[in-house]
Amino acid sequence: MAILAANLKFYQSTVWSDAAGNGTTISATEITSAVSENIFPNITDAERITGVTKYKKIFLKNENADSYNNVKAWIQANTPDAQTAVTIVAGGSVSTQGTDTAVPTTTFTFAATDQVIASADCSKQLRPGEMIWNSTDDTNAAKRAILSISANGLTITLASAYGGTTGAAKAATVQKISDSTFVAAVNEAAGVVLGSLANNQSAAVWIKLVVDPASDGYTDDTFTIRVSNS
Repeated sequence: MAILAANLKFYQSTVWSDAAGNGTTISATEITSAVSENIFPNITDAERITGVTKYKKIFLKNENADSYNNVKAWIQANTPDAQTAVTIVAGGSVSTQGTDTAVPTTTFTFAATDQVIASADCSKQLRPGEMIWNSTDDTNAAKRAILSISANGLTITLASAYGGTTGAAKAATVQKISDSTFVAAVNEAAGVVLGSLANNQSAAVWIKLVVDPASDGYTDDTFTIRVSNS
């Protein structure tokens, strides 16, 4: 069976606000493309004058019967207003905007290398670009960015060797997404990796909107996020 674009849908996260807890899991609220304010509300005069940074977590859900494999997301068109810009990073089902969050149900083996081994598939809970640490023994000072996750979700490769406490059966915590490095992802080659999605599986993209201080007003400031697979 073919993958139909109509069955690739975007949904809001469960917490859809500007609060620290913004994010977490997928909700049942579908996002309709090409509709005003479908991601971010209009910028107020106060926000325009002082400048503001906002975050939203959107989920791509594959509602096709077949798997949608090796998925990437990128910014097909950034904002036309030179005083605003969006960047993105992949997101798992755990991360929130401004709060460190424990990874549920799964335990991890941390070693003094760049490899962390999960006790179960964690590829939907965590994604490259997020940061984790051994929260059984360490503080978030030990955090490391996730560089990649194996296809079976059992091996996490960190951007650098873990320097905190090592050992098996450890809990892990995800750093608040506002501390992650967002990227411009201007084309498919530079896109963020969402992984493969079986029927009714989903993966998230965090979107960061920055409005410069003392910005002029702008009508119909838009951007376009696109996904593809290979």
